[in-house]
Amino acid sequence: MQMKRINLLFLLVLRLGYGFQVSRFQPAHRRNDLSRVTPTNTWRLHFSSDNDKPEYSRKILLREEVESPFSKVRFFVYATLGLGALTSLAISISRVAAALSGVNTDLLQESVTNAAVDIGGLALIGFLLKQDLDAKDSRLKRASKGATLAALKIRANRRLLGDDNDSFFTTTLSSLRSGRGIEKRVVIAVAGKEKMKEILQDASKLENSLSFNDLVVVPVVYPQAIAPEVDGDYKIPESVAFPAGEGWKAVIDDETSEARNQGVTVESDGISIILKKNGRVGQRTKGIYLGNMVGEVEARRESGMDVSNI
Repeated sequence: MQMKRINLLFLLVLRLGYGFQVSRFQPAHRRNDLSRVTPTNTWRLHFSSDNDKPEYSRKILLREEVESPFSKVRFFVYATLGLGALTSLAISISRVAAALSGVNTDLLQESVTNAAVDIGGLALIGFLLKQDLDAKDSRLKRASKGATLAALKIRANRRLLGDDNDSFFTTTLSSLRSGRGIEKRVVIAVAGKEKMKEILQDASKLENSLSFNDLVVVPVVYPQAIAPEVDGDYKIPESVAFPAGEGWKAVIDDETSEARNQGVTVESDGISIILKKNGRVGQRTKGIYLGNMVGEVEARRESGMDVSNI
């Protein structure tokens, strides 16, 4: 009996020591922030043909293991303690049955107590296992989504590379990560056609500030998930890159579904998905406030805080 209590205590300490790690919603730092959520839709590589469960590439699986290196240890502990509890429960049930038949009746009370402890332990193990599996699935989806975002293509001005001409080149968002040659913070601005005109004008006015603070704006017209049409006399700032290639529609549909669930009118309000220099999603906001984004980076720099990976 004492050993069972020690095992349950050990299980709780082990699990609580690493946290549940499953939180779909994180608190926003500003009133106009969307909840920092990990979308629960189809951020996955493909589905298996027999059971509709997502299958991830080896790279995604390895990334998840690096993010939670002790998950396999916990799964082993769950299996070990679960097997022990099942064995003990089987013994306790057999003793209860024997006592009810008149054999070793003095063990009835102890056996009933042991059986109750075993059942409680199995329930706890099942609950913690479910939490860990949900956390693992969330990490895999987040890693898969990051890979999907990184593979999206953009058409950017060559001045972004330091060239003097205004021609364009096609690259992926992953090329804007740290250590890839073009280290930029990416602001994916999603809004309706009319709202997007305002965003482009703001980007022109803030061209120097956006460039100085390593910000690149990718305007995406909703719901088509295409690049906006620009007038012939509009000079495209070097800090503006347009979506190109396939894949944008699925990504934008998933992001906007989360926003709409929170009451955001994407066409008129717009949403922003801000990618840090390491490629991870740093923030999702309701509205597209380029001036505020510039101000935040400058405020951090002036206060002596690190701005190399935000």
